[in-house]
Amino acid sequence: MPGLGVRAAVNGRRLLLGRPQLLIEQGLRLAENLQVADGAQTLAGQTVVGIAIGDEVTGTLSLEDVLRPEAQAAVSKLNSLGIRTILVTGDNWATANQIAAQLNIGEVYAETLPQIKVEIVKRLQAEGRTVAFVGDGVNDGPALATADVGIAMGIAGTDVAIETAEIALLADDLAKLPHLLTLSRQAIRAIQQNLVFSLGVLAGAVGLTIPGILNPVTGALLHELSSIPVIANSARLIGLRERAC
Repeated sequence: MPGLGVRAAVNGRRLLLGRPQLLIEQGLRLAENLQVADGAQTLAGQTVVGIAIGDEVTGTLSLEDVLRPEAQAAVSKLNSLGIRTILVTGDNWATANQIAAQLNIGEVYAETLPQIKVEIVKRLQAEGRTVAFVGDGVNDGPALATADVGIAMGIAGTDVAIETAEIALLADDLAKLPHLLTLSRQAIRAIQQNLVFSLGVLAGAVGLTIPGILNPVTGALLHELSSIPVIANSARLIGLRERAC
C-alpha cells in the first residue's frame, strides 16, 4: 500500500506492517504501552512502524534516519548556487524537522504520500519554477516522473526510481548534485557561446563574399577552421569534470 505499509497473507493469517495509523484504519487497536512507545519515539525523531499478525498488534519497529556524510556540504553548496532546497518526506514531522535543522533547510513537507509529493512538484511548477526532484524509493517514482528533472540515487535507489528518473547518480554520492548543476550550466553556456560564434562567422563570411573578398576556396577553409574554437570551447567541460570528481 504505497506510502502506508505492506499487507500480506502468510499461512492463511493476515500480516500488516506499516504506520500505526494504518493499523488503526484496519480496525486494530494499539495497546497503551505501544501508544506510549510510539509517541516517545516519534518525538525523538524516529519513524515507528507497527506490526500486526491476524487481529493482534504484536509490536513496533523503530527506524531512525542517519544523514549521509556528504549531505550537509551538498545542501550548503546548492544553497550557495542560488538553488531553493526543499525537504519532502513521508516520515513524521519530528523526524523531518530534525533532519531539516541539521541540513539548514527551511521548507519542509512531512508525512507526504506519493500523490502529495506530485502535488508539491506541480505547485512549484505552476509558480514558474524548474523543479529537480531527488529520490530513491518506490514512493518517489511519481514525483520523479512529474518533475522537470528526476534524479535517482543509483546504488541505494529502487528499480522504479532509477527507471523513472532522467538522471541516475551511479556513484550514489550526494556531493555530485552541485557538480551536476554546475556542469549543466557550463554546458548550456558553452552551447550558447558556440552558437553565437558560429553565426558570427557565418555572417562575416556572407559579408565578405558579396564584394568578392572571399572566394569558394577560402570560404571552405574558413568554415573548417571555425570549428576548431567550437571544439576547444566544448572540450573545457572535460577538464571541469576531471577537477570535480
